[in-house]
Amino acid sequence: CTPLTEVNSNSVRASVDPPKKKAPQPQQPPVLKQMQIDLGHEVRRTCATCGMEYVPSNTEDAALHKKFHNMNSTGVDLGKAFMRANASRWVYEATRFDEGYVVIVDRKASPTAKNQAKKVLEVICKELSSPTIEDEVLWSQTEAPKHLQQNGVPEKVDRYKVFLHMKDSRCVGACLTERIWESRPVKKSAASGNGPDSSVTVGEERHPAIVGISRIWTSGSSRRKGIAMDLLDCVVSNFIYGMEIPKEQVAFSQPTESGKGLAQSFFGNEEWHVYEES
Repeated sequence: CTPLTEVNSNSVRASVDPPKKKAPQPQQPPVLKQMQIDLGHEVRRTCATCGMEYVPSNTEDAALHKKFHNMNSTGVDLGKAFMRANASRWVYEATRFDEGYVVIVDRKASPTAKNQAKKVLEVICKELSSPTIEDEVLWSQTEAPKHLQQNGVPEKVDRYKVFLHMKDSRCVGACLTERIWESRPVKKSAASGNGPDSSVTVGEERHPAIVGISRIWTSGSSRRKGIAMDLLDCVVSNFIYGMEIPKEQVAFSQPTESGKGLAQSFFGNEEWHVYEES
C-alpha cells in the first residue's frame, strides 16, 4: 500500500466552500393588526331653531331632540284632559291672535296642571338657556322685604304664576310671572339702542313694582301673531284678581334682544323697568 504522506493544508482546496454571507436586507416594518374600529369622537351640534345641543349619531339623543324641536316649533301638546280640568282657569280670550285663550297655573293648581306647566317651562328654559326653577321655589309664597314692610309683616302671596296661551290642547305661548316689590328704570339711551347686545343700562333709583316678567315665549310657528302682547295684556289684568296693574309697575327681567324689543313695544314711549331675579 502507498504510505501516508504529510499533506500541506495550504496546497489543498477545501472540499466544501464556506457559506457566502448574504447582503443585509432592508428592515420591514412590523405588521400591525387592527383590534378596534375607530369611529372618531361623537360630534355635538346645536340646533339653530330650538337651541338644543345633541349628538346626531346617538339614536336616543336624536329622538329627544326631535321631540323637543317639535314642541318648540309647533307648541307643547298638554292634552284634552288638561283643557277639561282647567276650564275654570280660562281667564282671557285672545284678541290679537286668531284664536285661543289663556290659562293660569299657580300654587293652588292641581299637581297634574303644575306638571304640565313645568313641561312648557322646560322648553322655555332650554331655548332661553335660563336656569330651571325647582318646585319648592316655583310653587312657593313670598312677602315684602323688611325695608318695605309697613304695619307689620304683610300676608304671604304666591310667588310665581304661569300664563299659558292655548290653541285647542296645544300651548303656543307662555309667560312666567313673579311677584316683585321694586324695579329700576331703563335709561333711555339703552332702551332705544339697537344691535346684538341685549343688555340694558338701568338707573340707580328704585320704584315700587308688582309683577315681574321672568320669562316669555312663543312657539316658532306662532310668532309675529300678537301672542306675546296678548299674554302681557292678560298679566296686567289677571295677575292680581280684580286689579288692573299700571304699566309702570310691570318690570322685565334682564331681556334677550327679542325680549327687549317686546318690552319697547309694550311700553311704547313710556319709561320701562327691569328687576333683578333672586
